[in-house]
Amino acid sequence: MIEHIQLWAKYNLASDEKVHELLSSLDSAAYQAPRNTYFKTLAALHLHYVQTYRFYQSLIRKNTNNKYFVSPLTEDSYEWKAATLEEVSHLAVQLDKLYLEFAKAVTEEDLKGPKTKRTMRNGKSYLLSVSDIVTQYQNHTTHHRGQLSQLLDELGVEHDLGGLLAFAEETSS
Repeated sequence: MIEHIQLWAKYNLASDEKVHELLSSLDSAAYQAPRNTYFKTLAALHLHYVQTYRFYQSLIRKNTNNKYFVSPLTEDSYEWKAATLEEVSHLAVQLDKLYLEFAKAVTEEDLKGPKTKRTMRNGKSYLLSVSDIVTQYQNHTTHHRGQLSQLLDELGVEHDLGGLLAFAEETSS
């Protein structure tokens, strides 16, 4: 699983750099335009996508007794004040870098357990291992990247956020 986490961490950083570049190419009206979607604007979806990183990284931090993701960005007291595309994108890169550090340091032992009881905002409690959280983190952020991709498609923005070549090692021949 560690190889998968390391690959995803690199891909995620590269993808977020592409997302920022693509969203920066839009005028601010398109970024803020009301949409008939759950997240009422592209800006709201983008911010939620990045807030998802913090949520899962904070869960991993708690499940490992502060062994990983020790950063002001993952503390419960950290206030999200990102309002602009630049600010949201900057936070995404900072959180991506934390995930890269985690990917380099995490051990199989830490991934496997033990499962820790966590109570979510809905008031329900769950037993979660770090592996459970990492799997959901990667799946959920990929889901939101797909939503961003769909909205970019609708806006006519050419992109390839999920392409195979993002995972491939380039060769000179």
